[in-house]
Amino acid sequence: MASIVRDDDVRSGEPRIEGTRVAVLDVKRRVIDGGEDPHVVAGEYDVAMADLFRALAYYYDHRDEFESREREAAAARREGEQATKELLDSERREVERSERAD
Repeated sequence: MASIVRDDDVRSGEPRIEGTRVAVLDVKRRVIDGGEDPHVVAGEYDVAMADLFRALAYYYDHRDEFESREREAAAARREGEQATKELLDSERREVERSERAD
């Protein structure tokens, strides 16, 4: 039976099933968010059912932490998208000004 471990050198320190690169969030996203059959997910990841359910239990035991990190990641994505949009809009305006000057 594998434990849930963290190692900064593997998956950026995300909690994962020991002896694998399968992160707790990988399992959560497929089984909880995606509604996939846990047996299929365990088979595709080549992990024991007990280990897959251990990952889900770990998620629920630390749910507030995971949800907080997911909110922070979503906010960072939105900020990045907004910054990219502003940069592209600025470049587009510069091209338009350049074309009018010609």
